[in-house]
Amino acid sequence: MTIEILSPQKSTPNCWLSALFLGCIVFVLTLFCLELIVVSGKISPLWFPTTLMTVVVFRCPSRQLPLLLTACVLGTAAANAIIIGPAFSNIKFALLNLIQASVGGMLLRALLDRRAPLNSLHDWARMVLSVGIVTPVLGGLLALWTLQVSGHASFPFFYTWVISEIIGMLVLGPMLLLLPWPLRRAQFSELGRQLPETLMTLLLTLGASYLSLRFLPWPFTFIVVILFWCAVRLPKLQAFVLFFINASFISMLLALDAVSVVNNNSALGPVSSWLPFLLVLIPSHIMSLVMDAFRREKLHITDSETRFRHAMEYSAIGMALVAPQGKWLQVNRSLCDILGYPAEELKRLTFQQITHPDDLSLDLQHASRLLEGEIDTYTFEKRYFRKDGEIVWARLTVSLVRDGSQEPLYFIAQIIDISELKQSEQVNRRLMERITLANEAGGIGVWEWNLLTGEMLWDKRMYALFGLASHESPSYDLWIHLLHTADREYAALTVQQAIELRSAFHMEYRVVNAEGQRWVRTQANRLLSKEGRIERMLGICQ
Repeated sequence: MTIEILSPQKSTPNCWLSALFLGCIVFVLTLFCLELIVVSGKISPLWFPTTLMTVVVFRCPSRQLPLLLTACVLGTAAANAIIIGPAFSNIKFALLNLIQASVGGMLLRALLDRRAPLNSLHDWARMVLSVGIVTPVLGGLLALWTLQVSGHASFPFFYTWVISEIIGMLVLGPMLLLLPWPLRRAQFSELGRQLPETLMTLLLTLGASYLSLRFLPWPFTFIVVILFWCAVRLPKLQAFVLFFINASFISMLLALDAVSVVNNNSALGPVSSWLPFLLVLIPSHIMSLVMDAFRREKLHITDSETRFRHAMEYSAIGMALVAPQGKWLQVNRSLCDILGYPAEELKRLTFQQITHPDDLSLDLQHASRLLEGEIDTYTFEKRYFRKDGEIVWARLTVSLVRDGSQEPLYFIAQIIDISELKQSEQVNRRLMERITLANEAGGIGVWEWNLLTGEMLWDKRMYALFGLASHESPSYDLWIHLLHTADREYAALTVQQAIELRSAFHMEYRVVNAEGQRWVRTQANRLLSKEGRIERMLGICQ
């Protein structure tokens, strides 16, 4: 079962429920920001509602935006009405937030991937440029123009607006963008498994931030170190959640005057004390994204090594990593079975020690060419000595792995046991030798005719029987031409009937050549395809 909030596939009743839920969140965020103003009695440059609406525009389907954004505007206006009192300006500035959020959401749609919006520093930089600089300035200009009409415009109001929107986006925006979308119970369960560590880190960072602001000089320098520790210790999403909570906590401390930050720039007024707070967030974000990229790269390397190790260990063929000097670095079970050595004992040897002397020189030549970069890989058949002294034939394929500076690291060797194949080849070669001797002793020639291609293959005895020169190529037409004229029609008819009936045949005919004529007896059988069609004929002549 899943719980989805603001899911793209919501039914109409649930859309209204999602809008109500979203309106309540915006109401609480606006109330928090306004309470900071009430408590401190001065402008508090921290504004979250626009950030939330921006992410809603970025995340949600366009058909749902009118209802959801209306709920956001009403939530913001309601919070303003409670804190400031009923006034038309409540709706006016909420609508300015809406315009700014709409532009920012569309920019994020164009610049970021909805499935992975903050996957790299480039994504973060695009987010900061679009909704951390461009849209806050746009919103500030619109607000300045609105006050200019009523005669209440001022430059402090403009830069306070801009800084409050920037801080709000940097504090809340990354967290909202990184939250799984739509939100599901299973995803909350996964986050819950890391909750104890996250809570412990949160308590430590909140306490350290308070102590830094309360007792240490240049407190924001120490706060940067604290947030860096969060970025190193926690996954990306949890780190940004802690950044948000710490930022909100520090804002409350500053608003309640529980801590004091020396203001050395009276030109910017009360905003100047918040500028270090803004600069603290930027390196913390960068560190968190760098650590996330490092973790993902480390995980990718670990996964690749695991896959390679499993592929090597459980491969049906022998595999090994071999040092450029020849020492076995890593071997799998199949190779140990082929060579008869336990893995640890084999690693104490070099491939030169167990290679047959007749094959060692060629192997070393290939390895030398590989090291010098003349070839990328090589394959050849060689003999190894097993631990029990027996000789094993193997087909060896070798490639070389180099480091970033192209220095050789190790060979990757693939070794296939072909001893049985070699034994079969030897048996077949001896058998063919006996058949060839028997054919020569009996004056028998062997031929093959491919009916699909028309190609004919004759052995040496066939060339001698028909008086054909070694450079001439046999064919059906040439064979008919070499027969006695009185036997040609009979021979052709016999062959044709055998093809039509898909049967064997035998016949006797006369061959005429420069030495005169001789009688030849021919016997042949047919070879059929899977479909029953005759493909080849194989026969003898004597």
